[in-house]
Amino acid sequence: MIAIVTDSTCDLPAEFMEKYSIEFVPLIVHFKEDTYYDKIDLDSDKLFSMMENSDELPTTSQPSVGLFIEKYQKLAAEYDQIISIHISSALSGTLESARLAAQQVEDIAVEVIDSKSTSSGLGFLVLLAAEMIESGKSVEEIKETLSVEREKLTIYFTVNELTYLEKGGRIGKAQAFLGSIFNFNPILELSTEVGEITPKEKIRGYKKTNQKIIELALEAAGNSDQVNFAYVYGEESDNFLQFKELFAAELQKQNQYKYNILENKIGTVLSSHTGPLVYGIVIYRGELLGE
Repeated sequence: MIAIVTDSTCDLPAEFMEKYSIEFVPLIVHFKEDTYYDKIDLDSDKLFSMMENSDELPTTSQPSVGLFIEKYQKLAAEYDQIISIHISSALSGTLESARLAAQQVEDIAVEVIDSKSTSSGLGFLVLLAAEMIESGKSVEEIKETLSVEREKLTIYFTVNELTYLEKGGRIGKAQAFLGSIFNFNPILELSTEVGEITPKEKIRGYKKTNQKIIELALEAAGNSDQVNFAYVYGEESDNFLQFKELFAAELQKQNQYKYNILENKIGTVLSSHTGPLVYGIVIYRGELLGE
């Protein structure tokens, strides 16, 4: 039997986590004097409330090697192998912690995989692996498939300010937008080509921003027979709700591909780096998942 382990930046609806017994290791949020485990003892709503009442920003850290060892050893009692799929190594040291732990666990073989993505991008790969396990595929087959399929992932998103990403050190090449963003909304991309955040556009006004993200998403989905989309967001803002409405209308007009759409509120670690008004769309050009 093969177990799946991911980390708390993986955004998947709870029913899939439960259906496929997907385990996760939490990243850590530090706020003032307190430490929290992402998605275990802190959710994004509580974090946003804390942030609103403080001038300080939260910081985050990767899970310890020990947390991974503990998780792997626990699973060794029930499973023969583990596939451990994680947030892009360009965004976090989580993958390195998992690799070090895998080397130290003797009771079970662990295959560690870099998703080169996060949020529902990571979630789609985890879900694909879970469905492949259910259909009887081997660890080697799943590893080879994920290395190909992760290249079909793209995330476009916008934030109301870049302060969070800048202070968290996760801004990547989007650093170029700093100092030139007054009265503009940044559109950022997380492409698995590089596995880090890069600047895409800066647009004046949220309706135009939403229209541009939709244009980019539909362009990314082009020339595909089947496409998985996922809305990702922090708070359910008016701008996000407008984006969903516009995007759904555009999808209904097209007849080029079959599609499905998931929706996920991001966890506290990603929220710490984006702020509450983040929202965007994940595009995975591959067979429909979760049906």
